[in-house]
Amino acid sequence: MKNAFLLIGILIIIQIVFTVIYQVFRNKKENQLITALQSSNFDELDRLLQARSTKIFIGEYNREYLHLNALMMQEKKKEINATFDKLIPMARNKKSKFDILNKAFSYYVFAEDRAHCDKLLKEIEKLDNKSFLDSCKMKYDIFILKKTNHITELEQNFDSLPLLKKLNNSVLLSEQYKNAGNPTKAKYYENLSKSLIEVKK
Repeated sequence: MKNAFLLIGILIIIQIVFTVIYQVFRNKKENQLITALQSSNFDELDRLLQARSTKIFIGEYNREYLHLNALMMQEKKKEINATFDKLIPMARNKKSKFDILNKAFSYYVFAEDRAHCDKLLKEIEKLDNKSFLDSCKMKYDIFILKKTNHITELEQNFDSLPLLKKLNNSVLLSEQYKNAGNPTKAKYYENLSKSLIEVKK
């Protein structure tokens, strides 16, 4: 019995050691990937993503997600489309599904790509997140349908809004005033959004 407890104790210690070692190497690999991405060293990032060691420590979804960010920084539209098509079905839990659909919809709505936005809205409806769906539909109205019907609600209590909300609303208001043929107000909110970005930094 004593030997059995000793063996179990040794196995637990070995498991802890391997877990710690695995996490150390995973963190190191993640830092290498993030550094390459942040420095726009895309050749190095591609090399790291293809490395066998990366595939051991970093899951496929996370590798593809990093690759997507690199493609977006380089504005490689065809490859971005293909990577979104691959990543969206790969997102299994609700959090990752929300994240990738939010990223995809934001990309396509600002690109005024109606076909992709229509497809994504159907996926977003499945999330059962009314707030997120309403936000996407508002952006769809503004950037795809070129409507101006959200000006009043976005200007309401504007000055008292938190910084990020104010930044978001100023971008949407600028676009709506462009749609309304009011370049003065459009420019006002465009300049305001730029100044808010500087404050955020």
